[in-house]
Amino acid sequence: MKKEKKSGEKSLIHQVDNLVEKASVQVAHKIHRRSFLGRLTSGVIVVGGTSLMLKPTQAQAGACGITECRGTYDVNICYTPWKVVTAEPGMYGINGLPGIALRKGPSFSAPVVTRSDGVTPNVLEVGHHFGRQSNRGGSSTGCPDPGPRLSQNGFVWGYGTGISSPRNGWWPYSVNGVTYAVGDSSWTGWTCGPGPADWDCRYGGKSNCPSYNGCGGNFVSGETCSTSFRPIITVGTDISEEKYLLRYAVESTPFAWLIPGDKIKRYGYMSSFKGEGWSCIRVICAKWAPYDCRGWVKSNALGDPIATPDVCSAQVSIACPS
Repeated sequence: MKKEKKSGEKSLIHQVDNLVEKASVQVAHKIHRRSFLGRLTSGVIVVGGTSLMLKPTQAQAGACGITECRGTYDVNICYTPWKVVTAEPGMYGINGLPGIALRKGPSFSAPVVTRSDGVTPNVLEVGHHFGRQSNRGGSSTGCPDPGPRLSQNGFVWGYGTGISSPRNGWWPYSVNGVTYAVGDSSWTGWTCGPGPADWDCRYGGKSNCPSYNGCGGNFVSGETCSTSFRPIITVGTDISEEKYLLRYAVESTPFAWLIPGDKIKRYGYMSSFKGEGWSCIRVICAKWAPYDCRGWVKSNALGDPIATPDVCSAQVSIACPS
């Protein structure tokens, strides 16, 4: 698996991915990105009346012919502390106090993420803090703050600290004129993030996070390429388990939720990393994960191969993070 190109090249590659893959969905996925790019000779791509000029050497892919299935060296995420200031109606934490619920999508209609028992809603009480996720930084030296990941519909992605079960998802902060949470940089605690390479944006390389091991991480490679369309399936009773999270890299930072019934295209897999299988995927049709988002998900969340999915009518209208 190769590391990502520089930002300008990555932008061109991503445009090619979007043009080719979206065109392939519209024509029953008959255009395969790897074979398409493999036939490039002139450096000119024309799809649907849109053309892009680039050198063939810039049209390199990541794992199994798909960009954005990264190694952990390309995933550097930090978190900033936010404080809950207003409760949602009818939402109460484990202490019986009012708070806000963690959700799988940036909407009050999205499913609430449960605590580890698979039943109790994950509610962060007023006065408590969550960590808001940053953009993905690609630097493997130093720890610059990549800046906050964009909000969606008045929600921000993060994870709960303190008494909340530390699962990931969308927290409301400003919806329909109501402010539910605000940034709180003066907080004396820290938001270390759920991964060992994640850190508190305020501290950078001098983070106080107990498990912090610096920027970057182990570069994971060794995937087997095997393309197929697959559904997300129900496994057990807890559909808020980590297996349903879409991640930037294997065993890395999550950025979206998949739910049973979603459809994905798998490009490759790792049969075992620390005892678990992982799949490099692209979102085809999902309720709360944006179309065309790519990343890694645990393989035991995937069902058997299916035929090319029909045109998606239930796709969420939110952006894939950078």
